[in-house]
Amino acid sequence: MLKKLEGDHAELFKTWFHSKKDTIVDIEGKHYLIKPLENVVQEEIESDLELKALIMQAKKDISSGRVYSTDDIIDAIEKGNL
Repeated sequence: MLKKLEGDHAELFKTWFHSKKDTIVDIEGKHYLIKPLENVVQEEIESDLELKALIMQAKKDISSGRVYSTDDIIDAIEKGNL
């Protein structure tokens, strides 16, 4: 289950954690284990400069309106343009 904290609640919650370590929170006498999730995909992107550059270029293309449908790409491949 995913719950979202915002504002003051989020800021308070962040003060309970230390960098990438499990944390036990006591709420009204009941203990809860909070484990940080690892973002393997983000770590892979950060470590691969070529992949990171491709993603940055794609974001620029999208923001400038240069987008292509799947059909456009298939047509380009069939015509030998890609």
